[in-house]
Amino acid sequence: MNSFDAWLAYLFDKPRDDDGSPDEQPSAWLQRHARQDTPAATAERIRRLFGDAGALLRPYSDDQAARGLQEIIDDGSLWALRDPRVPVVSRTRGLRSIVTLYAQVFAPRITVEHPKHTPKLEHVCFMFFDVAPLDLGEDTVLDVLEETLALPSVPCQRAALHGLGHAHHHSPEHVPPIVDRWLRRHRDAPQELRDYALAARVGAIM
Repeated sequence: MNSFDAWLAYLFDKPRDDDGSPDEQPSAWLQRHARQDTPAATAERIRRLFGDAGALLRPYSDDQAARGLQEIIDDGSLWALRDPRVPVVSRTRGLRSIVTLYAQVFAPRITVEHPKHTPKLEHVCFMFFDVAPLDLGEDTVLDVLEETLALPSVPCQRAALHGLGHAHHHSPEHVPPIVDRWLRRHRDAPQELRDYALAARVGAIM
């Protein structure tokens, strides 16, 4: 098993104990590959996964996909996309692949929002730009947010607006024009989403 396949299996194919919690058995990734990992290799794995996420995550349930994606956020892997030791082109490709993750996984899998009892995958979708260690003031990240906002999916649009609301604190001059463009192009969007956009426009979101 090569390092990429071992990493995927470690993240998304963990066996479950009787109580439903992950069974933390030694994995090929941890035993053979993790110690030799580098930031550049991490960035390339993220680009490869996110850039073909629809196909690569198809074998996994929504909960499995959510757990694996949350692990990528929590274990600090995404720091590679802002690590100066990683070539700029690799960081940029990795960041832009986030749009593909949203388009191929979150958009088709989350067709109905659940405001009271949020499923794991919907939670990861909404919170991604809030909790992932991305530089929300960076031009490429702002482009990613605007492209995600343009997807024909309310959950993806809401996630992008959430991210833009936080980005306002880093780049207050760039966020309002992004939101304004979306508001002009989506006059028929649900009013509560347009209201959320207006709050994000000035950074007034939690």
